[in-house]
Amino acid sequence: MGPQNVVILNSWKHVRELFDRRGAIYSSRPENHIGNDLICPGQTHILLVPYGAGWRVLRKTVQALLNVKAVDSMVPIQNAEATQTMYQLLRDPDGYYDHIRRYSTAVILSSVFGQRGAEFNSPKVRALYHAQDQFTSILEPGATPPVDAFPLLRYIPQFFASWKAKAKAIRAEQHSLYFALMEETKTRVAKGIVTGSFMERILKDQPKNGLDDEHVAYLGGILMEAGSDTTASILLSYMLGIISNPAAFAEAQSELDRLCGTGRSPVFDDLDNLPYLRACMTETLRWRPVAPGGIPHLLIQDDNYEGYHLPKGTIVFANAWSIHRDQEYRSGDEFIPERFLNNKFGSQVSKEEGNDYRRVTYSFGAGRRVCAGQRLAENSLMLNMAKITWGFDISGKDRDIDTDVKTAYTDGFVFSPKRFAVNITPRSERHREVFEAEFQAQRHVFARYED
Repeated sequence: MGPQNVVILNSWKHVRELFDRRGAIYSSRPENHIGNDLICPGQTHILLVPYGAGWRVLRKTVQALLNVKAVDSMVPIQNAEATQTMYQLLRDPDGYYDHIRRYSTAVILSSVFGQRGAEFNSPKVRALYHAQDQFTSILEPGATPPVDAFPLLRYIPQFFASWKAKAKAIRAEQHSLYFALMEETKTRVAKGIVTGSFMERILKDQPKNGLDDEHVAYLGGILMEAGSDTTASILLSYMLGIISNPAAFAEAQSELDRLCGTGRSPVFDDLDNLPYLRACMTETLRWRPVAPGGIPHLLIQDDNYEGYHLPKGTIVFANAWSIHRDQEYRSGDEFIPERFLNNKFGSQVSKEEGNDYRRVTYSFGAGRRVCAGQRLAENSLMLNMAKITWGFDISGKDRDIDTDVKTAYTDGFVFSPKRFAVNITPRSERHREVFEAEFQAQRHVFARYED
């Protein structure tokens, strides 16, 4: 690509060898002038920061925040917000798109900053989505001149480079939002109002980890970025998947009926007893990965692999879209959860033996830069998929609902389904009553996160 060497990995075997086994040299990031210099200077954005000491401090902090005990302590608010989402779907099924997007952002807002986002139109929910949309749009290939491949373009005066003005505006918007949320957390802690949020823990450990306020504020903001739009996209893709395969939806409903009956909706403790629903989740991640092209890694020294010489500075992509459509997957373009019941990799030819370092899904990346929030995301996905499947009948309003990524999905670095015509109705009056009662019972959980 111009003067830049680029390698695209289309098989899990190559990703395993280069990203997972040789992670020490394949874990950096390409130069990103707009992201790292104009919008997030000072190595503040963990997704974009090059591999090195600065990244390791941020990564260590994030991993400490997202350990199993800490993540599972967030289950009560995840369950409460999922219950509210079901209540909103009862009251306003046509607003499903915003209800699901509200859920994913509200969970992250409460988990990270100890605050609520009770409605999609809540100022902070809207502010986060706007800031994130602006940030991802300017980072999309083609959105700006190729300033990293041709560094001379960086010196074009701002008068002739509208992208510079846009980058500065995004920087100001992000900075204002993230710092405001951090300062609000500090104020509440000073008043003795503690929710156990991630930001409270970051601030408590700030002297130990050596992060200044700029890094702390952006760490909180980036945790919100990573967990909001991505979770919503997968949940919306799940709805498209089950509409395209009604038999799979019926099987998932039968599994939930056997476990929960009609007296209650599923909760976190049920999730390990729902193998078919988990297969549905894994199939959704395979069928529609949110970052289908992967996030670029940078090789930091010369390397050789299978007869190829890869020079230092080569950009390497793990192409999740192609990996998830390998010939090992029967009918790879179709939504078929059963593929994951007999083989955890969903493969028709590969056995588990000899698959060390192979990942069940590449939706969360690979190697040393794999997403640290995978467990938090999967908890949210399983809870919502379980409750939606247990409580609602879902079908497309159109005979042939569009699921094609070329027409039914947004473009960009992270893609998501566009709004689609769908019927969402409670399975019975009893299911409706259960959701309404459970929503009322969650008010004590919400009260912890309200001023």
